[in-house]
Amino acid sequence: MEIQTLEELRAADDLSLAFNPYGLGGRMRPEDAADFQQRQIADCDLAEGVAAGTRDSFERLRTVFAYGVLCYDVYTMVGDQTLLIYEQALRDRFMEWCADTITFRLPQAPDASYTVTSYDDVKKRADRMTRQRAKLVVADQAIEFNGMLYGLRMWARTAGLLRGRRSRAVEDALAKLRNYVAHPSGHHVDTPVEAARTVRDLAELINQLWGQATPDGRLYPAPLRREIVVLSWNGSGRTRMEPAVALTVADPVEDQECDEYQHVVVRAIPFIPGSRWNDAHWAEFDTRYETTRFPTEYLWGPGTREEARAWLEQERPEGDSVDFTDRVFLVQDHRRLLPPMRPAVAAGLPDNERVGVWHAVRADFPDDAFAHVRGSGDRSAGHTRHPGDCPACSAELLGSGTYDEAHRAAAVALGPIRAVHLPSVRLPLSPFSANQP
Repeated sequence: MEIQTLEELRAADDLSLAFNPYGLGGRMRPEDAADFQQRQIADCDLAEGVAAGTRDSFERLRTVFAYGVLCYDVYTMVGDQTLLIYEQALRDRFMEWCADTITFRLPQAPDASYTVTSYDDVKKRADRMTRQRAKLVVADQAIEFNGMLYGLRMWARTAGLLRGRRSRAVEDALAKLRNYVAHPSGHHVDTPVEAARTVRDLAELINQLWGQATPDGRLYPAPLRREIVVLSWNGSGRTRMEPAVALTVADPVEDQECDEYQHVVVRAIPFIPGSRWNDAHWAEFDTRYETTRFPTEYLWGPGTREEARAWLEQERPEGDSVDFTDRVFLVQDHRRLLPPMRPAVAAGLPDNERVGVWHAVRADFPDDAFAHVRGSGDRSAGHTRHPGDCPACSAELLGSGTYDEAHRAAAVALGPIRAVHLPSVRLPLSPFSANQP
C-alpha cells in the first residue's frame, strides 16, 4: 500500500464533499462538509437506561462517522458495524429482560428454568433445548428460540418491546443486511446518506427496546398530538379544516359566509404545512369507517357554525396524544369489500348489518388492513389467509369468519370491546358520500 503523509491523511476526500444538503452536486468546503455530516446523526441520542455495552458501541459509531469526510470508505464501515450492533443491542436487552433466568417449555413435560449469567450461557442452553424441541417461554407464550438473530427478533416482538406493523418490515430488511455483512459474498460501498439512515434506524430500535419512542421517528414514532378541529363542508362538495379556536370569537361576516356549510367537531391530527404526519385523507372522514389515515375521533355535529361554537364553549374539549401503530380493524366483505371499521363501532351495528365474512386485522393504517384483505383473495399475491404476520404486507391477520368470530379475535388483542353508537356523518370525499342522507 502507498504510505501517506499526515498532511495527506488530513485532507478531505473529494467524493465525500460531493454530498451536500441539496443532494449530489457542487463540492462543499471541507469545514462545511464536516459540520453537515456530523449534524446528520447529532440528534441520535440513546435513552438513559440503555445497556453500557450497546451505548459504548453506538457512540463509537457516531465518533467514527465524522471521519468519513477524510475517507469515504468510513461510511461503508460505519454502515456495516451499525448492522452488527443490531444483534448486540438485542442480546443486551435480552439479558436485562430475563434477569438471569430463562424458562423453556418441553413437549409433554413441565416448564424448566435455568440460570444464565451471560449471553453465552443463553446461547448454549438454547442450543441444547432446541435439540429437545423445547420453546422459550415469553409472556405466557412459547416461541422457537435458538439464540440467533431471528430468535432474538421473535422474542422482542413477543415480549412487546418492539411495535408497529410497518417497522417489522424494516426489521426484516435490517436482519438481511446484517447477515450479508456478517457473511459477505462480495464488495459493496455505502453512501453517507445510507450510513446515516442506518445509524438513525438503529438509534430508534435501541431506544424502543428500552421503552422510549422517538419523537417524529421513522420506525417507532412517539404518539402524535391531536387537537380539537372543525371539519366543514357544503352542498357543492367544498371542504375545509380549521382549529376550534377559530370559532371561539363570533365573526358576523364569517358566520354569514359559512351558513351554507355543515360543521362537525373532531379530535384529529391538525394539518401543518410541511409536516410528515399530515393526514391527506381528513376530508374523507366517516363516523362508521376508518377512512382517515390517523385516528380521528368524532365529538359533535353536524350543525351550524353558531351551534358548534356554543357546544365548544360549553364542553371545552381538549386535545390528546394517540399512538397510531398496531391498531385493530374489522373489515367486512359483503357483496363488496367495505372499508375498515373500529371494533367498537362494529359492535354497535344491528344484527342485520353483521352479515358476510369479517376479518380482524392488526395494522398501522386502515389502508394496510384493507389491502391485506383484498390481496388475500388472490392466491398468487402471497398474503396469508391464516392468523399471523403476513409475509407479503405490513399486516397481521387475527382471525376471519362470521362477525362473532372476528369480534372474538379482536377482543383477544384488545380486551373487552364496548360498543359505541355514532350518528352517520360523512364528508364529501368519503367512499360512501353518495349515500349520505
